[in-house]
Amino acid sequence: MRFVIATLLLALMVQATAVAGDPTGQPAFEHPIIKDHGGTVVLSDAEQQPKPNSKVQLDISSAEKSGSVIMGLDRAALILNQYTQAKAGSEYGFKMALVLHGPATLAVLSHDAYAKHAKPYLKDKGQIKNANLELLKRLREAGVQIYVCGQALAHQGIDTSDVAPEVKVAVSAATVNINLQMDNFAYIPFR
Repeated sequence: MRFVIATLLLALMVQATAVAGDPTGQPAFEHPIIKDHGGTVVLSDAEQQPKPNSKVQLDISSAEKSGSVIMGLDRAALILNQYTQAKAGSEYGFKMALVLHGPATLAVLSHDAYAKHAKPYLKDKGQIKNANLELLKRLREAGVQIYVCGQALAHQGIDTSDVAPEVKVAVSAATVNINLQMDNFAYIPFR
């Protein structure tokens, strides 16, 4: 009887250890470079680890939000945090570029320009600050290249002077996509 009880206890301990050791079951998110955005879970035994000298471009056209910022920017923070955590970040040759266009264009505007282009309902609610600006600034400080489509600005009646200083105006999103892919950046659309 003692042998059966001991075997059951051992089995329960092994199962509890396996569950406790799984980082996806009770995730502890890390933010090694971009705090408060793009939390990543360490999966050091997983297949397909981040590689040094990687180059990635996110083509962001969706204005869908993750909390107060657009999802594409949060995804950029996630990728940057993953590569940094895996010792494959900027100091190991990692490069990232973002191009925003379509509905995502408004995310790159200064606070004043964002307020000017905000929908009347948001103005009425007092929600006329661009919540994306702080994350854009931190991404830029981390070495991320950030572009906005000049054609999207023109089609939406937005002056280039309304764009936040962390963001460069490109002729078009298509031009950025073509040029970066010619420079061997991996293309990831975020729509």
